[in-house]
Amino acid sequence: MLRGRYKPVETPDRQRWVILDRAMDGYCTLPDAHDPTTLLPLEWRTRQAAEAWLQRCYRAWQHGTVPAPAGWRPHPPEPLVR
Repeated sequence: MLRGRYKPVETPDRQRWVILDRAMDGYCTLPDAHDPTTLLPLEWRTRQAAEAWLQRCYRAWQHGTVPAPAGWRPHPPEPLVR
């Protein structure tokens, strides 16, 4: 499995899925369209739905459709030390 800045995780109450931003040490949010000072959580009912959202973000960042955050690219896991 590739490890990058973002990771879909289940909430502690196991009711929904969110995307963890490892660099910010928090869940991803978007500003409310009516009040940009209010951040709305991004939540899904399934892991697959959260992963699909994240894949769409990766494609948009890769193609330059929207500005990409630093460290967004998944990278290979570190080699095993023997």
